[in-house]
Amino acid sequence: MKWLTQFSLIMRSNVTSLKETFEDPQRMLHQLIIDMEEELDHVRKTVAETIADEIQLRKRVQREREEADKWLERATQAVQRGQDANASSALEQKMAAQLRADKLGQEHAKQETEVSRLRSSVLDLEDKIRQTSAPVCIVVALAF
Repeated sequence: MKWLTQFSLIMRSNVTSLKETFEDPQRMLHQLIIDMEEELDHVRKTVAETIADEIQLRKRVQREREEADKWLERATQAVQRGQDANASSALEQKMAAQLRADKLGQEHAKQETEVSRLRSSVLDLEDKIRQTSAPVCIVVALAF
């Protein structure tokens, strides 16, 4: 029975040692921070794409407004020449362009709000990762 007790003690010691190797808290924290930083990079890329979309939408709104202004100018010129049919047609085109510009403007406002919210969220996430990383670095340094 003495050999069974010794064998059991050795096995428990080996299992405990193996468990500590697999569950190294420092390694787990370090890996967690690496995973968080990788996810942050992914989030930054997504936010950059969203910002690019917002810029494109802003340009489309501006183009539609410019087009509406051009149609208004054409309508004014047609009235001055006494071409009421052309003026009426130009005003219809102006109204259609203005309607498109207004719809795109509403979408742009929503997109702009979303981009602002996303930027704020990324900054908060960066701050949290920075706060998390500092104590881990201290813990790892103290361990050595």
